This record gives sequence, structure tokens and C-alpha cells, in this order.
Amino acid sequence: MADIHGNTDLYLIPGDPVTNVRLPRMFNAVFDRCGIAARMLPVQVRARDFAVWLKASFLARNVKGMVIAPPHKPLAVDLLDGCGLFARIAGSVNVVRRTHTGDLEGDLFDGEGIVGALDRFGIPFRGRRVLILGAGVSAAAIGVSLAEGGGDDGAGHIAFYDPAPGKSAGVAARIDDAFDARVVAVPSADPAGYDLVINGTSVGLSEGDPLPCDVARMEPHAALFDILLRNQPTPLVRAARARGLHAQPGFEMLVQQMAHYFDYFALPQAGALVRQDADFLRELIYPPALAGEIRNPWRYPDAGPR
Repeated sequence: MADIHGNTDLYLIPGDPVTNVRLPRMFNAVFDRCGIAARMLPVQVRARDFAVWLKASFLARNVKGMVIAPPHKPLAVDLLDGCGLFARIAGSVNVVRRTHTGDLEGDLFDGEGIVGALDRFGIPFRGRRVLILGAGVSAAAIGVSLAEGGGDDGAGHIAFYDPAPGKSAGVAARIDDAFDARVVAVPSADPAGYDLVINGTSVGLSEGDPLPCDVARMEPHAALFDILLRNQPTPLVRAARARGLHAQPGFEMLVQQMAHYFDYFALPQAGALVRQDADFLRELIYPPALAGEIRNPWRYPDAGPR
């Protein structure tokens, strides 16, 4: 681990809690390999203090950027001088930087994470029918990215299900208005008829949680992606794999965002390193039960981006 000096740049990850964040280990491993004088530090910030804290932190000239952790992603949007299209539609920001003019701007890379992960595993989604379970911050970001490009480059049909009345309808309407893909809210979590099911909920963090959908109802060709990082492989992933379905945990979504983060922070050397080989990052975050999948990911026989 590199020493911290007066010329060390700082990148912060505010959240509440921050005890389980993985990004500091990942960022700092890249900084060390690239010889970049920088550190990422987790910072526990209460929601009621976040607005004041965000502005005040960037008064420190060596604070170069932030990756925003829950529950602050939606709060950051209205605190910035500008943010990207995906962030505005999803109503969430997960990265913030200070521009050369001193403005604060943010963007959202959850979507790039899911697209990169699906392509790495050879899970087809372009032109396909996708069910997203949940309509929160991460689920909305995923929907935005899968909808981009309509049926040619994006999913052809996206359905949101959330048990909270009206939540999925609101998210679906915003995304449907912005892109060519058909985006709807559905009244149940029934996965029948879908090519891909994405769990964008927190169901599965605890071993006793019920499955967020009935895996037995999934199509024989369907795939499943569970964005959760803890308790993997979750009961949902295990149940889908027991049926012989292609089911993947959420670690790759985090890995695939890393190069985008470094590009956004104007650290091209770091971005290039991660794009060339990110296995050292996977080794930092994959649990022992899945370590064997780092270099040999489960893939379809005809795997590849589609």
C-alpha cells in the first residue's frame, strides 16, 4: 500500500453504512499498480447531513471525486450543477467530479456495469424481453441502460415489477418516454415469457429471504442476473443454477463500471489497465465459493456480445 503524502489526491465514497463497501479496495489496488498518488476512502455520512457535507468536501482541493453509495445516490442529483442524461432519467447519481470551472457534475454508470457484465457472460438482451424485479435506484439505472438504442442495441421489451404501488409504473413511464424500447410496469413477478430476469431488489441479502420470483416459471432458455454483492451465490442464483439456467451474481456489474469511473476522473492509464485485465479486481471481491469462476465464467456455448 502506497504512503499518503501531502500531494495525495483523495476520492471519497460516502454512504450510510459504509462497512461493506468494496470500491476502496478496488480503486486503491489500481492506484498502486499504476503508481498514481491517490487513495479512496469510505466516509459515513447521514442522509440529513449529506447536502452540506458534499459541498464542503469539495472545498478541499485534493478531493478530486466521489463515488456515491446508498442511500445518497438520489439525493446527489439536485445538489449538482449538472449531470448526465442517464442520471437525470433514472433520478440517481453514483459518481461526482469537480470541473475545471469549479462546478460539480455527476453521472451514473450502473447501466454500463450491467451491459458489460451481460456481454462478458454472453447473456443476450438486445432485442429480447427483460423482467426487472424492483424499481429502486439500481433497477431504474439498469432499465435506462438496457432501453438505450431500442430493439437494435437495447432490449426490445422491458417490464418492471415492484410490490410498492405505483413505483414501477413511474419508473417505466420515464424510461418509455425517453427511449424507443417498450417499457412497461407489470402486476406480478411472474418470470414466464421473459428471456432475462434481473433481480434489482435487496431480497436475498438474508438467507431466510423468500425468492423474489418463482424460478420454476422461468423459460428453459432464460438467464438470470442478481445484482446483489452480499450473500452470493444467493438462494435465487442457486435455485436458477439448480435448474440448469445461466445465473450470475452481481460482482461483474461492479467490475465493469471501474474503467468508466477512471475515464470520468480523467485517469486514462487506470482505465486502460482495468480494460486490459481486471481479474485482480475480481480476486479482491469474489467470495471463496465463486473463486473458480473468475477466469472461467459460466457461459452459453455460443457466448459473445449480441
